[in-house]
Amino acid sequence: MKTPLLPFVIASGVAAMSPAFAIAPFNDCPTEAILFQGNPATVYAVDLSTGNYSIKQTDTGAGGTINAVGFNETDRYIYGWNKNSSTVTRINQAFKVENLTVLSGLPSKNFFVGDVFDNHYYVYLKGSGMFKIDLSAADDSLVATEIMPSGSATLQLTDFAFYPETGDLFAVENTNNNLYRFSFDGAGNASFSLVGSTGLSGSTTFGAQYFDQSGFMYISNNSDGKIYRIDLRDLSDLKPTAEFFAQGPSSSQNDGARCASAPVIATNTDFGDAPDSYKTSLANNGPRHFIGPNFILGATVDTEGEAVISPSSDDNDGTDDEDGITFNSALKQGSDAIIQVTVGGGASGYVSAWFDWDGDGTFDGSDEQAITDELLSPGSHTLKFRVPESAAAGNSWARFRIGRNTGLTSFGGITDGEVEDYSISIAAQTLTHAYYPAQGEWVTLAYEDNWPKMGDFDFNDVVMYYRVDTVSNSDGNIIRYDISGKLQAYGASYTNGFAVQFDDIARSTVDEDLIKLVVNSKTQHAANVLEAGQTNAVAIISSDLSNEIVAPTCSGSSGNYYRVWRGCNSDPADQFTFEVSIPFTSPLTSGPDMPLNPFIFALEGRYRGSDFGTDYPGRELEVHLKGDSLTSLASERFFSTQQDTSVYVAGSCPGESCDSYRTSSGIPWGIVIEDNWTHPSERIDVLEAYPELEAFATSGGTENIEWFKRSKAVLDKIFE
Repeated sequence: MKTPLLPFVIASGVAAMSPAFAIAPFNDCPTEAILFQGNPATVYAVDLSTGNYSIKQTDTGAGGTINAVGFNETDRYIYGWNKNSSTVTRINQAFKVENLTVLSGLPSKNFFVGDVFDNHYYVYLKGSGMFKIDLSAADDSLVATEIMPSGSATLQLTDFAFYPETGDLFAVENTNNNLYRFSFDGAGNASFSLVGSTGLSGSTTFGAQYFDQSGFMYISNNSDGKIYRIDLRDLSDLKPTAEFFAQGPSSSQNDGARCASAPVIATNTDFGDAPDSYKTSLANNGPRHFIGPNFILGATVDTEGEAVISPSSDDNDGTDDEDGITFNSALKQGSDAIIQVTVGGGASGYVSAWFDWDGDGTFDGSDEQAITDELLSPGSHTLKFRVPESAAAGNSWARFRIGRNTGLTSFGGITDGEVEDYSISIAAQTLTHAYYPAQGEWVTLAYEDNWPKMGDFDFNDVVMYYRVDTVSNSDGNIIRYDISGKLQAYGASYTNGFAVQFDDIARSTVDEDLIKLVVNSKTQHAANVLEAGQTNAVAIISSDLSNEIVAPTCSGSSGNYYRVWRGCNSDPADQFTFEVSIPFTSPLTSGPDMPLNPFIFALEGRYRGSDFGTDYPGRELEVHLKGDSLTSLASERFFSTQQDTSVYVAGSCPGESCDSYRTSSGIPWGIVIEDNWTHPSERIDVLEAYPELEAFATSGGTENIEWFKRSKAVLDKIFE
């Protein structure tokens, strides 16, 4: 580190200024980054380790924006460009400005790119050039020297920064986020060369750029305040890739200065303690939180100036702050696991977690973030996640973080929150999968919800793609069912739920704690999936499918229908996707035939047509596939009424003697099609859209077995 030359302060005439604060340089080389934002300028001091910041000054005296700032290690002042006065300004420890006079050498422009090195102030402007000002001259005798002509100043920059000690100058420009290095010849003239891409994308403005003592470069994005770090410690082997480092303040107008010879120091900060291969230490950009009053895991949190890396432990100080997570089940290859998360403090926070499933000593695997942005209120919460079948058996590590915002990564610093690292053990388990209809393929379920009336019989009231994975252990016994689906159409004016019954599997055999429902890729931790009051196990996928979709956007549609009006196919088909896992307390030696027993049902207190009047059937009314059995909550009283001619005998279903859900001609109210079926358009009878269905139904499925194919459809009758 250079020795500050305090005598220069006296020689420059600053001591003659009247305000007492005006003669005061910084007492030392500050470790914070100093940001000047807004118009008029507000000054922030930013702890780079976590992004925690405080306001240092709201009235600099500049009367406007301050740009092109840099810290001068020779006299310990900050120098910058006062845009309001269009001149160089000196900024003291109180963050007040003292305007200086540049006699000659500068064009009549306002500069917003600048830094200081070796008692010289450098400014740059695209299309105008780069200039150097010797700060050892008297305040009223400063002269600028052009060191890069206007024609060579082609980079779109908003800041640059000098490397500590060496005088190498680096900048990340804003058009393609590339890193450039400036060189100076024997006469002091500047030129630049491309180092490489930072890997960042999108429209960015890096208005604040600076170095630390080790040679790391930091760049701050104006729009979102994110601070990225670039490893330039080895000037002979530059690594231009930028990595998220901390979250700082954002502003449309942003410029920064920092003493490049100062280290980045963490204060009042919580670190993880996993081995450093997991990016745990500050040098490796480990996870860290500036401790505030809220957003903590458990009841306690301790602070360190640096991570205490395993096998050492920060708990040796007598405070065990790994108290936020309890593992309530074993971690087994291919099975779901339960954890209890306790949130302390006084506010809700977002929790994320990473597991080193492959045992490679990192959390970099594509499937290793097991929990993402779960908003949890203070208190205790049960969360579930799947251990990948490919996870390596043995000892490994997990990392949990909580913060005020979404988007946490397994590394990097933020203000508020806590990180907790845990050693874990993963047990081996051999599983086999039997997919219906096949892995990666679907059958189509289609229902007409007017039962026991035929209604418009368009079979688009509920259309669902559907797949079942029967998961068995090494003995061939079933440990769980994983059922997946995607809603394809909802042409119902009534409200319908969707569920699956597991025939002849008692509700009591299900491991209810480990049931998991995932909707639109989000685990529904609070969902009550297993329906109460049932004899057999019944999984409620949705209690109201009409609430799972948004109103249609097609101008040709009417009603709150979804993907049923011909020509109105702009609404996406994946508004409601699900996967439900039904595990068992003890493996089953056998299970029901496929496709199990999926059905739709009416909701309590909801209108179901004029034939019912105000006697709403509610949960008693279920529509199953032909030949399937009711649940124990349904009523048999609707059979043999209206157009239903079946005679339901309890105990005969499912089976060859089962007679349920058919018209006199054998047409059902629910069908399963082993293909991706295109359903009829709204209010088009399915027999008009697929004429061969009738013979298929009346023959008991022996004729026209390909009735559902597109080549058999009347094309202007189907949804497209």
